[in-house]
Amino acid sequence: MSNKHKSDITLEKSELGQWLRDLATAVEAGELPCEAGPVSLEGYKSVKFSFKETFGGKVRAKVSVKFPKPAWTAPAAPGMEPAGPEAVFEAEEPAEGGPLPKYKSLKKHMKYTFKAIGAALTAGQMPPVPECQSFIADSKLMVSYQGKGDEFYGAYLEKTVAFEAAVAAGGLEAMKALYLELAQLKRDCHSRHA
Repeated sequence: MSNKHKSDITLEKSELGQWLRDLATAVEAGELPCEAGPVSLEGYKSVKFSFKETFGGKVRAKVSVKFPKPAWTAPAAPGMEPAGPEAVFEAEEPAEGGPLPKYKSLKKHMKYTFKAIGAALTAGQMPPVPECQSFIADSKLMVSYQGKGDEFYGAYLEKTVAFEAAVAAGGLEAMKALYLELAQLKRDCHSRHA
């Protein structure tokens, strides 16, 4: 998914106030309206608004939101394609299967893919498979870090495996429910280990 989303609309000048009120309501809900569906503002880097009066008493309103680019792409799980360009990462600690990426880099990448999945599900669309595969692979890797929320790992891994099955089956409603459960586990873990 792109790290930049733009929305461009032409309104009657008299409609601008209501459009701005609707925009404020969407922002309070943590999203921006976009042609392809709402875009989550979680983790955004910048948001820009511009208004330009055009001919005939109309106003052209533009909204753009940028997100940080992912620092690296996690190694894909067996049978899965990596999502995006390959990148080299520094080892943090040794593991049986080789070095682990830095925890901070892994979490940053997970935040990006989780946000992309959530934006698609919120819009009632199937999330891009590469983002799902990358998030699942990252999640399975994340639970190998000790002292970062170990007491949540069992439940998190169980929901991740169920999410993986829902992705494979194309079950949009199951994916939505599991996404919400994963988001709650994430919040619970981060409240203790942030």
